[in-house]
Amino acid sequence: MKDSSLRDVNAGQCVVADDANLPDVKQEQVMQFWNKSVILTAFVGIIGGALLASGWYRLNYPMQPLFVEISNQRTAIIPLLSIEHGSDYAQEKILLTQLRPGETRVIALNHEPGRGYSIEAQLADGSKVEACVGKLSKKWVNSVLITSNGIFGDD
Repeated sequence: MKDSSLRDVNAGQCVVADDANLPDVKQEQVMQFWNKSVILTAFVGIIGGALLASGWYRLNYPMQPLFVEISNQRTAIIPLLSIEHGSDYAQEKILLTQLRPGETRVIALNHEPGRGYSIEAQLADGSKVEACVGKLSKKWVNSVLITSNGIFGDD
């Protein structure tokens, strides 16, 4: 009898011990759920914030720039190159100096494709070569070649 009563006592203690662990298991499950929901909420907030900032930036950015790649295909340095363009609200003039033979430079214009811009090259001998290019282009990146025969755009 003594053995069975000890077993009952030991069994009772085990059950009591198991009952005491049940709230800990539930609390752990609640904490895991809470941690997952916090992580998910933070992730959604970060993604939403990034999208909102990107949209705000696009609304406040004046316009996409038009890039013009200018290449000197002549055998001499072009001392001064003038690029002029205008829009509804502004007139802009960009000056490039000392464009070496074979050199290519990329400039950005506050301009839309298809509206055209004028390029004037003042050569070392004092003569000028000019052209209006970009009128027919629909691309945001234009190429302009300055050769001994004149100025040519890729439109």
